[in-house]
Amino acid sequence: MKNKRMFLSLAFLVVCLLFITTAGTGCFYELGQNIGSKLKAEITATSGLISNGTNTTTETSETTKSVSSPSNNSTEDTVPNADDNTTTELSSTTYNADDNTTTELSSTTYNADDNNQNGGASGNEIQLSFNMDYIFSVSGDVSNISFIAIVPKDYKDRQRIINSEYSIKPERIFNDGPNSYAEFNIDNPPASFEINIMDEIILSQYGLDNAFNAGNKDFDIGDLDKYSKAEKYIESDDEDIKNIARSFEGEDIYALVQVIYNYVMDNMEWIVYVPEDVGAKAALIEKQGDCTSYSDLFIALLRAYGIPARMIEGYTINATDLSKGHNWVEVYFNDIGWVPFDPTFDDNNGSTSLFNNLDNIYVYFSMKRNDPTLNNFHYFVYNWYGSGKVEVLKNISVN
Repeated sequence: MKNKRMFLSLAFLVVCLLFITTAGTGCFYELGQNIGSKLKAEITATSGLISNGTNTTTETSETTKSVSSPSNNSTEDTVPNADDNTTTELSSTTYNADDNTTTELSSTTYNADDNNQNGGASGNEIQLSFNMDYIFSVSGDVSNISFIAIVPKDYKDRQRIINSEYSIKPERIFNDGPNSYAEFNIDNPPASFEINIMDEIILSQYGLDNAFNAGNKDFDIGDLDKYSKAEKYIESDDEDIKNIARSFEGEDIYALVQVIYNYVMDNMEWIVYVPEDVGAKAALIEKQGDCTSYSDLFIALLRAYGIPARMIEGYTINATDLSKGHNWVEVYFNDIGWVPFDPTFDDNNGSTSLFNNLDNIYVYFSMKRNDPTLNNFHYFVYNWYGSGKVEVLKNISVN
């Protein structure tokens, strides 16, 4: 009888141990699933950031997507924290920015250093309010939006920024080479909101004649070597482009640049805005294009001859549709520095040549043909976290 009770006690103990082990295994399995899922989500949320140049989204995961502004006429790879639930207040508070330095945004407002900013327009100058409105539409699950936009800055003899105002406080304002950018991080964004940037700008008339008469010329030679080489869309090393460049002759450098300038106008036909970047070689073959194609070909021929030249991207205030933007060219001369030219506008200007003079209608934004800060796209770039969708429309106006 005693042995029977001992056997039953041992059997009961074994059953209890089996039950506890089975239940515990289930708990640990569930816990392991939760931890694994969380790790997978965190890994996915911080990988696969890409950009494309259209308003469609290229998907690399269910949690992170990135897009940019449309291509030619129309950065920074900071990865936001997808788990940060801090809400950015989307108010209409105005902030003043110093566009020439990286600004620590630790206070509610910050003021611009008056850097050549005293006084209004005079002589051949005009003063205007340049408004950049970025309109966001958010659908589905989006926990964070990172947005970077290029912003104008002071440019000697061309433009002065009197004041800058932001409807939403930027995370930072920073320079990368010759360009300036504003970066925003929006956590838990609403279904629709806007980022409005207003710059009070004075525009000056500047062209070849002005450069000859300027007392303090623009001799920025920091990237002359870069502006003399081939790059994407500016194929100055192409044999056909080099052969054409060798055929040009002029009595001096100014006459030579005008010969190349006239060649572009004589061999190109302007067509309405082309959303895709095509490059100088395609422009040479097709003999038509928009302002980007004109500028690519002009720059490629100049560089093939050994003359430094660079793309300028910005806006012309008299354009029918400001939001599409504009491209023109600057050429470097050893005795007068950088000088702007606009073969596209001149080709559509009738019989009066603009080679020597440009009106004060140009707002300068970028001096980069291929901008790594914007993932080689134009004007702005953004990415978001979540399975939803974000679309941004740009609207430019002048007052």
